[in-house]
Amino acid sequence: MLFKQAAEWRKTARSLILKSGPGAVCCPMILWLRKLVKALATAFALLALLLASCQSKILYQPRSYAPATIAQEDAEELAYITDQGTQRAWIHPAKAVDTGTVWLVFGGNGTVALDWPGWLPLRQGRTFVLVDYPGYGASEGRPTPGHLRDSIRALLPALATHWKTTPEALQPRLRVFGHSLGAAAALMAMNELSIQRGLLLVPFTRMKDMAQRVVGWPLCEVLHHRYDNIAELERLQKRGGSRVIICHGTVDEVIPVEQGRRLGQLFPELVSYEDLPGARHNRVLSTHRTELHALMDQLER
Repeated sequence: MLFKQAAEWRKTARSLILKSGPGAVCCPMILWLRKLVKALATAFALLALLLASCQSKILYQPRSYAPATIAQEDAEELAYITDQGTQRAWIHPAKAVDTGTVWLVFGGNGTVALDWPGWLPLRQGRTFVLVDYPGYGASEGRPTPGHLRDSIRALLPALATHWKTTPEALQPRLRVFGHSLGAAAALMAMNELSIQRGLLLVPFTRMKDMAQRVVGWPLCEVLHHRYDNIAELERLQKRGGSRVIICHGTVDEVIPVEQGRRLGQLFPELVSYEDLPGARHNRVLSTHRTELHALMDQLER
């Protein structure tokens, strides 16, 4: 789309020719404008190409685990296969029993699954499955919206096999929690795995909206990784019977609070929205920990 726009600008520049009689005569100003537009169009196309080629490195910040990290965490590995290779999630606590509520946990773009055990509220009858995206932690492949969706689809059968049960038996017990990019993954999970309850923390509306905020239009059009929380909520609303709680810090410096509020406004029957006064994008996990844990309790009732 952007390269087509640049071509149209060059065409406009070529058309800026004054015609008189059978020939064409360019005045100096028109000729100068033509060269300027052509140079700007070329620079724009090069910038668009640069953004298209490096956006994955900007959006995703994966980390791998040191062996000591895996050994010291109270988590059991759950390995399963997608077309990206072996994916890994982590069951916390390691000796969890196949009873009670099961929370699928999805972190932000700079978070790995084993960052979460120290924050999560353990109690009897509650288990967490901490999900690493393709290319994160000990999971193979590379992260894209499609690869995340494939990994999520494969997760439930793998978990059911691990616990010697069926996906159908597990589904009513499932909940999701997602922070930032993880909110988009959590919504994918709600749709793909027929989960009815979820807590989303500091979500964006669409990734394209975030790109437009950073680079403006039309450069935002080069975005390939088009996570769309509005579309996911629309799909969830059509299915019916779901409940989603969205919380957003009022001084979030990464994803504007207006985006979280917008999701609540668009889906008032599906979403319960709450402002978190004074909370920032990452520090919200510590400053409002008690409130978030209480909301998780609500979604288990």
